[in-house]
Amino acid sequence: MKKQDIEKCADCSYGPPDWQYECPDCGAEFEIPAPKGPSDEKNRSCPECAGKNIKRVGIAKSEACPPGG
Repeated sequence: MKKQDIEKCADCSYGPPDWQYECPDCGAEFEIPAPKGPSDEKNRSCPECAGKNIKRVGIAKSEACPPGG
């Protein structure tokens, strides 16, 4: 099967993964979709305290669509 023959089912999302962050100011842990570029990540803040001192700690695992959709 060729790549162009594979159709994405309506229930799947193959977008960028979420990135995991933590805020050392308030201790919040949260996930946000991957940034579109360095300036997008630079402008991010904590959703709890609005602090700009957030640290990326990982990438959230996403579930892939099983073969056959």
